[in-house]
Amino acid sequence: MAITYGMSVKEFWEDSPDLFWAYRFSFFERIKSMQEINNYNSWLQGAYICEAMQVAINNCFNKQKIEYSKKPYGLIGEENVDVNKKEQDLLAIKIKNRVLQVQAIKGKDKSSTTKN
Repeated sequence: MAITYGMSVKEFWEDSPDLFWAYRFSFFERIKSMQEINNYNSWLQGAYICEAMQVAINNCFNKQKIEYSKKPYGLIGEENVDVNKKEQDLLAIKIKNRVLQVQAIKGKDKSSTTKN
C-alpha cells in the first residue's frame, strides 16, 4: 500500500511511521485534484457541445446567423490574472507547509536514530 502512495520501501521501513500518513494524505489530495480537473474538463466539453448545438440550431431556423466562439473558453484575461495569482500564492504556501511537515517528520526520525 505504501508503494501505491509513492513511498519507497526504504522510507517505509527505516523512516518515521508519520511519514506514511503524510504520503497517504498527499496521495488522496492528488486524487482529489485530478478528479476536480477531470470534472472541469468534462463540464467544459459539455459547454462547447452546448454552444455548437445552439449555433447549429439557430443557423438552421433563423435568418440572422451567429458564429461559434472565436476563442476557447477559460483563457486568462486581464481581469482573471489577479484571481489566478492569489490561487497560485495559496497553493505555493500549502506546498511549502507540506514540505516543512515532511522535513520535520524526517528530522524527528533522524534525531531519534542518532540518540540510540
